[in-house]
This record gives sequence, structure tokens and C-alpha cells, in this order.
Amino acid sequence: MKNLNYILVALLISTFTYAIETVQVVGSIEIDAPIEEVFEFVADPMNDHIWRSEVNEMTTNTRHLKEGSIFREDAWIGIRKHFITTTELIKLDYPHQALFETVKSNPYFLRSNRLFEETQNGTTFSYVVDFDKRMIKETFGFNAKPEVVVKLYSLLMKKYLYKLKKSFANNHKSTHYN
Repeated sequence: MKNLNYILVALLISTFTYAIETVQVVGSIEIDAPIEEVFEFVADPMNDHIWRSEVNEMTTNTRHLKEGSIFREDAWIGIRKHFITTTELIKLDYPHQALFETVKSNPYFLRSNRLFEETQNGTTFSYVVDFDKRMIKETFGFNAKPEVVVKLYSLLMKKYLYKLKKSFANNHKSTHYN
């Protein structure tokens, strides 16, 4: 129930806070592992390359995940082989939420909300991504309909959430802070 409240708040914030038009993609998956273990691995963007196929490289300014941490992502999105996004961890609620937003100097707005809920079978991880509609033209080279982009990104998200689940089944290994 707490996770549902976070999702509703995320939807309201994305609707009312910004004058720019955003597109939202949401995905969830059940992972057979304790919430603390899932949170420690998934909340940290330095592990994203293990489960998010588009990530080329991720760098950070800190050794420990904390509010104010900055992450620079180099990702292959659409036709852009090196699309750079810089985000800041603006809310860390262990082990339930890690909320990232692009820094002010980033040309496009993006919010990544990572939500975790303990269940009888482990943990439900929900991934809510809101991004500036203008990113569509930048990454695809033309103004595709947002509905089409949502469908495509939803399929991609489903694939990498499944990859994340599999990594837990195969005893995932964090590559950061070791």
C-alpha cells in the first residue's frame, strides 16, 4: 500500500510541478529477495549497467549513496549512442524509495523514481520514469508520438526488469564501492 501511495504522489508531482510536457513509463516486477537486498542493489545507479541494457557507462561524485549524490549516465538511446544525462539523488528513503532528477544544467528534464515494497514472496520493485517530451526528437531524430514511445520503452523496460529479476536468481554482484 505504501508503494501505491508513492506512485500516486509521483503521478501528481509529474502532472503539476513542471510546465514542460513529460512522458511517463512505469514498470514493476516481483523479485524473490529481501527488500533491503533489492534496495541496496537497485537504488544505486552504479549497478544500472548490469540490468539496464542501454547504459554504456555511469559515473558518480561519491562513494556512498546519499541525497545530493550526482550521477552522470552515458546511454545508447534511440539514434544517440552517447546520450548524457546528469541526475541528482533528491530523496532516499531506505528501503522504500530512491528518487533522482536531472540537475538544473541538464538540457532535458528526467525523473527516475525507484520504489520498493516488501511482499510475501520478496520485493516488488516499481520503476517510474518521467522524461521531457522534447527528448523524443533528440533521441529518435523525429517527433514520434509519445504513445508510441511509451509502448516501445515499456517493452524495453519489461525486458530489463526481467533481466534484473534473473540477476537476483543468479546471485547478482554489485560492481560499485567494492
